[in-house]
Amino acid sequence: MIGEAKKITAVIFDMDGVIFDTESLWKKAFLAANKKFGVDISEEYRQGMCGKNEKLVRDELRVHRPNLDVDAYRDFMLESVNHDIRVGDFKIKPFFKEAIEFLKSKGIKIALATSSHKARAEMLFKLKEMEIAGIFDATIYAEDALGRSKPDPYMFLEAAKKLGQDPSNSIVVEDSINGIEAAVRGCFVPVMAVDLIPPNAFAKEHAHIIGDLSGLIEMLKQ
Repeated sequence: MIGEAKKITAVIFDMDGVIFDTESLWKKAFLAANKKFGVDISEEYRQGMCGKNEKLVRDELRVHRPNLDVDAYRDFMLESVNHDIRVGDFKIKPFFKEAIEFLKSKGIKIALATSSHKARAEMLFKLKEMEIAGIFDATIYAEDALGRSKPDPYMFLEAAKKLGQDPSNSIVVEDSINGIEAAVRGCFVPVMAVDLIPPNAFAKEHAHIIGDLSGLIEMLKQ
């Protein structure tokens, strides 16, 4: 499908929910935070936060719930997620290693573009005995985004620039709607690897939908 339309020269990966199953940890922490702080923030709202940086999430929450101690709420969530990560309570998403091996065999450039900070990303990979430098040709972290957040395409555009590749020939693999919107706005080839967030009408119209990263391999074989 993709292979027939254009030559793909790069793949840019989001991290949480695409490479690691950490979105399940965020959902667990979200439910616990709702209970602890006595709020009923919906799962739909939580999904709308996915992919955004921490500052934007907090700013929007302050508007959405003006009576909530947003910093305490989010700090509780972060502490919960980080605890689960430190004890290794997360997995590598299926077919990630196989996808990387396939991309490298085809000479396709690979980048990581995540709203997480560098230290957190490095910890995740290290805990699963993987080295970021050995996998990716370029990386973009929260520190590199100049305060900009998905659905702004800035992170993906910077990743493509670092790789020396044109966005129109570059796949962005995302699990969030905000990430898919950023890919579309940046004129990338958007691929939604479904995790906890179901594809909405926008994603179904604009993105290639795959169940896991074996779907990415199959798309590129065509």
